[in-house]
Amino acid sequence: MFSYPTPDEVLAGLGDKVVGGLANAVVAVAADLVEYRRIAPHFVSRHSERGLANWIHDQMWSHVLRELDSIPNVSFVDKEPTRDVYVGLDYRLRVKRHSPTGAIRSYPTQEALSFVTQQPDLLSEDGAGIVNLCVGYEWDAGSRTIGGPVMSLRDGSFDEVIWVIDVSAGSGGEGTVRPMFPTGAPKPPTIGGTPNQETNKEEGSKES
Repeated sequence: MFSYPTPDEVLAGLGDKVVGGLANAVVAVAADLVEYRRIAPHFVSRHSERGLANWIHDQMWSHVLRELDSIPNVSFVDKEPTRDVYVGLDYRLRVKRHSPTGAIRSYPTQEALSFVTQQPDLLSEDGAGIVNLCVGYEWDAGSRTIGGPVMSLRDGSFDEVIWVIDVSAGSGGEGTVRPMFPTGAPKPPTIGGTPNQETNKEEGSKES
């Protein structure tokens, strides 16, 4: 019998400083987009969906660096087009835009597919192995606006979502957790006691 780590287990492993920092980065990048629209609306209107997503990704990455850089067990690997955040030896995080159903988009390179496929050791009884997580924000494609901070675990493909949660920063900078099960989404089957939520594909950027 195998099981995936639960949201509570992952958040405890990441720690309040990391989770709060990620949430703060989303708040900051949402403010950046509002300011960008205010001072240069003509530039924003010229962006393609992919172009705007890439602009947001760069801003988000800069905020993640600022928020997490002083945390001792956090390290960064920035080798374009891949940017990873490592938390200790247990977690690898990648910034991604999420649809309201938790879907992400990326070019299906071997490296990208490898990231969204969890290591076999992770599913063993010992639960060893690094956990690959997508972190970022929920995107409203209709209004082209940034929603709340989210984190997801997937396995096998961009759309094979095990769970996705809303992680918001509380008064102390600590993250709070709200499981996300969008209205009208199919009910997830259970694997080892953890939901596996199917999602719909979304048009978007290779980076965010």
